[in-house]
Amino acid sequence: MRTDRILVAGETLVDLFPDGPGDLAAVDGFVHRAGGAPANVAAGLARLDSPPELWTRLGDDAFGAYLRDKLGDRGLDGAFVVEGDAATALTVVSPTPEGDRSFSFYEADTATLAFETGTVPDSALAAFDCVHLGGVALADDAGREATIDLAERARDAGCLVSFDPNARPDLWDDPADADGAIRDALGLADLLFCSPDDLRPLGLAERARSDAEGVATDLLDYGPDTVFLTRGGAGATVAADLPSCERVARSEPAFDVTVVDTTGAGDAFTAGALAAYEPGMGASGLADVLRYANATAALATTETGGMAALPDADAVRALLDAPESA
Repeated sequence: MRTDRILVAGETLVDLFPDGPGDLAAVDGFVHRAGGAPANVAAGLARLDSPPELWTRLGDDAFGAYLRDKLGDRGLDGAFVVEGDAATALTVVSPTPEGDRSFSFYEADTATLAFETGTVPDSALAAFDCVHLGGVALADDAGREATIDLAERARDAGCLVSFDPNARPDLWDDPADADGAIRDALGLADLLFCSPDDLRPLGLAERARSDAEGVATDLLDYGPDTVFLTRGGAGATVAADLPSCERVARSEPAFDVTVVDTTGAGDAFTAGALAAYEPGMGASGLADVLRYANATAALATTETGGMAALPDADAVRALLDAPESA
């Protein structure tokens, strides 16, 4: 089985970037870009010549119309792009003193996370090889029910289930509830994509930074067959239970590029990995997937904006084939 036919499920929202440096209270304005981790993954797959279907929800406001246009530009305006009857969620993206970025979410009473169970029927799931789920929807009661339901039905339909926790504690009424929800999703997943911060609800964040292969291997016991753990400039790790019953872990360094904005780099990595991954791969094949995904993520950091910065397949291949990458 390949993963050519992919359904991505999760939020599409608007990222607001300050138009200059400094404290948010002092900037003159903001620039808006299309965002949301699942939407970025879907757009990344489309750029890599692996166009998926996207189940997402848009608001009934001007931002929702803007997002519909941006998704349409990527060929992601299919039957499962649903318009809600409320506003669009917004995220303010701001740089941190450490050179990373922070996110402030404004999603209360919006249409973005109010997913409805059964929107993707069983008859449609039969057409997909893989279903990729974003974890932000788990923070909403309706979104959590719909996401877990989709994962269960996708498994029953023989789909590979891929999951990105994308843990955002500030979205939860009680952050402690994130632990149980993420564990439920992990128990249904075949593939896991995560960063150390995504593992904070499980108490593994700090160890993941110092012992990536050990943590990735331990995460296999939560349910997935394959775990991808990204660490930004420190590279990425994959651990897997192979069909031969061997358990392996491999790491690959990040590519050296001039970083402009890291927003969406993890989503670009996920898109690259899903585009290159095939079930049943051995250790060398998984290492190749890591390199391809690392190259995709690296190129996504060279421009501003999650969706706007996603590279195409030719650019990824050029970086992989560059002499300094050999």
